[in-house]
Order: sequence, then C-alpha cells, then structure tokens
Amino acid sequence: MNLMEATIFAILVSTPQPPFQCKMTPDEKMAICSNDLTISEGEGGKLTFSNNVTVEKNRKRELVFSNGLSSRFDSFGWLRFSNDYAMRRVDGDVFRVSPPDRKSDMHCRYTQPKFVVRCSPV
Repeated sequence: MNLMEATIFAILVSTPQPPFQCKMTPDEKMAICSNDLTISEGEGGKLTFSNNVTVEKNRKRELVFSNGLSSRFDSFGWLRFSNDYAMRRVDGDVFRVSPPDRKSDMHCRYTQPKFVVRCSPV
C-alpha cells in the first residue's frame, strides 16, 4: 500500500479537517486515519475505505473511484478532482492538498520512514 496515496484519497472521500494523519497498522495491508477511517488494500492494489468507497487504477493507470469521483491533470501540473480538490508533489515526499475552499491547504509528508503520513495546514 502506498500510504501517501491512501492518505490523499482518504482526504478526498472523507473531507477531514487538518491536521490529519494516516498510519500503517501491524497488518501491512491496512491503515487507520485520525478520523477513524480505515483503509484496506485488496487484490490488485484496490483500496477500500471504511465508508465503503473504493479506489483502484485501471489499465491506463487512471484512478477509478466507486463514488464517481474523477481526476485530470491541469496545465499547471495539479491533479484536479471532480469534487474541486487538487493535489501536487511539492518536493520529494511532500505533497500539497488544496481543498475546494482554497483557504485551508495542507502539506502532507511521510514521517517515521513511510509508516505515517501527517498533513498539516500550510
């Protein structure tokens, strides 16, 4: 499981308030987030969230959300989602997540060598 992707998808499907974090559990195919949302990795890398939303990549490596959410890259390099969230890599293991209000952007970064992702307000 790529915990950074899982955390960003958790933000998209649960709209948590910052600060926010997700961490791996002893079961390497499961993570839990600070809002009690759990994430399980299934066959083929399909992620299932405890709110029953699933996310997987199709053959073209496009994201497929079971709730109808879609994504596209804009001309500035942001990955924009149909619910008005946007995200992009800032540097190395740091990602910026911009919610629809554009006022409470978060930086998400790995801590404790890739076992925890913490997202804090910018």
